[in-house]
Amino acid sequence: MQSQVPVLESGHPTLRGLDVGYQPESPTRTRIDLSGEWQYSTNDGGDWYPVRIPASMDYVGRMIFKRTVTISDSLLPASSFKFVSFGANHDCEVYVNDVYVGRHIGGYTSFELDIPDDALQVGSENTVKVVVTNVLTGRTTIPIRKEVWGWRNYGGLIRDVFLVATPRTWIDQLHTRTVFDPASGSGRVDLNVVVANKTVPGADSVLVTSGLTPVMLSIDLLDRFSGALVAQLASGPLEVSPNKNLPARLELPVPNAKAWSPDHPELYLLRATLLRVDGKTRTRLDETTQNIGFSDVRISGRDLVVNGERTTLRGVVWQEDSPVYGASLTYEQMEKDVVLIKSLGANAIRFAFHPPHPYMLNLCARYGLYALEEIPVWNVAAEVLADDAYQSLAETMAREMVERDQSKPAVIAWGVGTEFDSADDRAAQFVRRLRNAIHALDPRPVYYGTSMAQNDVCASAADITALVVPPVDLKTFRRILSDWKKANPSKPLWVLGYGKEVDQQNRNGYSDPMSQEAQARFFLQYYGALKEAGASASFISSFADWRGDRPVLTVDEADRTIAPLGLVSERRDRRLAYEMVRSLYNDEKITALPAGSHRPGFPIAHVLTGLFVIILVGYQYGYNRRFSEGFKRALLRSYNFFADLRDLRTVSAFHTLLLAGAISLTAAGLTSSVLYHYRTDHIFDAVLTFFILWDPLKEQIIWVTWHPFGGIIALTGAYFLAGIVLALLIKIVGMILRTRATLFHVYSVSVWGAAPLIFLSPLAMSLFKIMENPAYIVPSLAIVAAFLLWSIMRILKGLSVVFEANALRTYLGGLVLLLVTCGGIGAYYDSAYALGSYLSLILHLVRNLG
Repeated sequence: MQSQVPVLESGHPTLRGLDVGYQPESPTRTRIDLSGEWQYSTNDGGDWYPVRIPASMDYVGRMIFKRTVTISDSLLPASSFKFVSFGANHDCEVYVNDVYVGRHIGGYTSFELDIPDDALQVGSENTVKVVVTNVLTGRTTIPIRKEVWGWRNYGGLIRDVFLVATPRTWIDQLHTRTVFDPASGSGRVDLNVVVANKTVPGADSVLVTSGLTPVMLSIDLLDRFSGALVAQLASGPLEVSPNKNLPARLELPVPNAKAWSPDHPELYLLRATLLRVDGKTRTRLDETTQNIGFSDVRISGRDLVVNGERTTLRGVVWQEDSPVYGASLTYEQMEKDVVLIKSLGANAIRFAFHPPHPYMLNLCARYGLYALEEIPVWNVAAEVLADDAYQSLAETMAREMVERDQSKPAVIAWGVGTEFDSADDRAAQFVRRLRNAIHALDPRPVYYGTSMAQNDVCASAADITALVVPPVDLKTFRRILSDWKKANPSKPLWVLGYGKEVDQQNRNGYSDPMSQEAQARFFLQYYGALKEAGASASFISSFADWRGDRPVLTVDEADRTIAPLGLVSERRDRRLAYEMVRSLYNDEKITALPAGSHRPGFPIAHVLTGLFVIILVGYQYGYNRRFSEGFKRALLRSYNFFADLRDLRTVSAFHTLLLAGAISLTAAGLTSSVLYHYRTDHIFDAVLTFFILWDPLKEQIIWVTWHPFGGIIALTGAYFLAGIVLALLIKIVGMILRTRATLFHVYSVSVWGAAPLIFLSPLAMSLFKIMENPAYIVPSLAIVAAFLLWSIMRILKGLSVVFEANALRTYLGGLVLLLVTCGGIGAYYDSAYALGSYLSLILHLVRNLG
């Protein structure tokens, strides 16, 4: 019995009219909406549960969705049918009445599949089945397996889905591209059209022929708001063969085109009509429409020039996520977001991570907002980018993105990925290939985002290299901008994302770094630095909080998958930063922010831990002769100590357990100090997330990091139990080797062999403070590593004594076993997740930050 999975339902019907953005209905086309009630199963149809589509399934795995649909007896014989989806995440197969229709890979690009003629039947017994899997890998999927600060991998039919019934001779594809000359005000619409013809032998319909079908195309351009005819074009006669496609290219001149811009979002309606030619008689076969607009986008040196005027983008980053609907936002919610963004004074939106719902781009066109759109190539290692299959998949997604949205006037640039390893030459080849593929379809600039301003090598491969600035202080931020300008004097300065974490409930004044006041002050200072640097585009990350897949270390939130970076909360509650940015974007007077009286907390737990260990061991050493003599002999005459332990059992169980507890407490203090130091470090968080595959474990580590008292207690227990487990494993090895050592012998060797770690207790109580000076980090960690290695060698020496084995063989065997274990783990990570290449990516990030 498979239980139901968490579902965030929208269930909204597909919007009627042209503004839906993709495959609108028309007088000749019938749209059969499949939104609403479906059934789903996660165990291959063993159990079925209701769900209202669109919906975001908070589940990773294989899902089957099904529903029935009614086809009328008048529609079926006269129509060709398509299955249309605005987004199904990630890999889906479609079946109609168990007839295979097709497959699509990519959760965020819209697609359509032709339904075979024999698949549908008249009546209500038609079953549509969609099999979707959203399992991601570390190498072969786009996106790859998610890392921290990514987006939620919702599964299923996350966006609108419907059937479209067209005439059997119809306009199958209509790709439009506008050209505009700001100097003369003239424009042109370039059209790539594909006319399709499906013949059904024996069918009695005027739309179906057995020979060539003479047709023509009529193109009308209308003012979007007044409906006045602006331009018109008719093709010459065309002949469509049965069951063949006919491509056609047309150019529609527009002498006095009105330019689209955020201040004047002038739109046109382009209507394409397919006419059957019978002598002088013209019969309409098919009709389809698009919203279009005219603009001219160019990069001139460091400037972005739109419609002949230098333009500066003031934008926000928008993620397609909501606590109520997941990635399946309603049309109402999308429009509310756009209204909030427009009210902010922004003139641009960067759609982060992946192409948005097509309705968002039509909203941008109507309200007057530039749009940056990109494919989900994010945080990818160079080795993965270099793979030809990966490049082919990325190229397909880029083509789907451009072909769907190239008619949208709001789109100002296309993105081929962000935050990948742009310091590697293999990434440059990837960027170049995708730029060429996009430019074959559309001339607008192609960009990528990099976090490696100091060592980026891909700048020449794209039209725009945009910075994604990691969390740094203001001085470093200014230096990054300055260095980039010096290294790229002829390129525009674009910043795709900059932002700061915030605690929604914190109003302690900007002296508290997690307060709303601190976030507002951050944008006041950093936006000022961007203006001083002459940035031609900058985007605040982000408009709203969003939910990711992996727990976040750097913020102590109740829900650790929330990325709390928004100007508004996940539920769209405005923060102080929203008002600050609105003042900045509109050049209004800035309201003073209270400083507050926050003082950073001092983790006294580490100091108390070190003192407790020192007092505990010191007391035993000073007042318990048996313990002090055993401790001295274990350190200074270890061979004799271990031999006596083997032959005479010279140490008590109490002292062994006490020492084990002290060692565990010292190790816990050291671990807690290191975690506390790196608790707000994003690179450390990324490394931790990469290696810890099980999220519940990382959540426990995050809790330990932010709660030192409880964390040290938990770590002490974990280390103590780990010592017992290690002893059991060694005992099993001893049994295989047929030694006479008891479990107590083995455990005692492990504990007393690790006795030098006790001397690290003073370091444990101060390490978090020492590491505040970067110069002392490596020496401090080197001291810890040296003591750890010393303890390992002592344990191996003790085992050689109690096992009565050759010491050299024991050392070599232990080290080989350690190397084999580490090598095996490394080989697994490299095979599944490209470990070596990702370590290179992380190294490039560290070098970039100096």
